[in-house]
Amino acid sequence: MKIFLTEVEAYGQTFQGPNIVAETLEKAERAAKHNYLVIVGELDSIYVDGDDETHLNIIDKDPSGRTVH
Repeated sequence: MKIFLTEVEAYGQTFQGPNIVAETLEKAERAAKHNYLVIVGELDSIYVDGDDETHLNIIDKDPSGRTVH
């Protein structure tokens, strides 16, 4: 399973949306469409370094706006 990050527009602003957990990008896109969300990336990992600072790493999008796999 993969974790897809989303955003949603409301009140004239863009907000972080809920994560979608799905086997493929295609399934996640269908779920996003039905819930008025936009997929903005895929969660790659979360790690904690020696100073206990949490860092989020997401897979960068290509210029077309699609997630690079």
